[in-house]
Amino acid sequence: MTFDKLVQKRMFLLIIMLLMISIYFGGIQTGYNRTLGFAYDLSFWIFIVKPFLWLAFIIGYGTLAILHYWTNTKLSISHLILIGLAFIAEDILNADSRLTLTLMLISAIVFVMNLIWTIKNRNIKLTKKAST
Repeated sequence: MTFDKLVQKRMFLLIIMLLMISIYFGGIQTGYNRTLGFAYDLSFWIFIVKPFLWLAFIIGYGTLAILHYWTNTKLSISHLILIGLAFIAEDILNADSRLTLTLMLISAIVFVMNLIWTIKNRNIKLTKKAST
């Protein structure tokens, strides 16, 4: 199976693998936030948004896998890269919460674009013709 077919047909399995890697290496970060005065913390929103996005990705790509629809290769690869960058920014680099939240929301937009493209082009098979 080539990489293009893996990304087009098995996005559900790739998302499951990324989720398992994220849970294994990331975990839940806890800590004590001691502030003086008013502070707005975006890390709470990451804690709320992240599970719902993962659930939406799994349900969306799982439904596409059951229906045997092919996703767009470029959108799927960019979606995987954005999920990987969000994972690296949050769990490995402990970067600013705004960066992580922005990457997560951009990956949700790319996911919706991929779903819309897949539903619009569900009858078109994206196989490459042999040049020989």
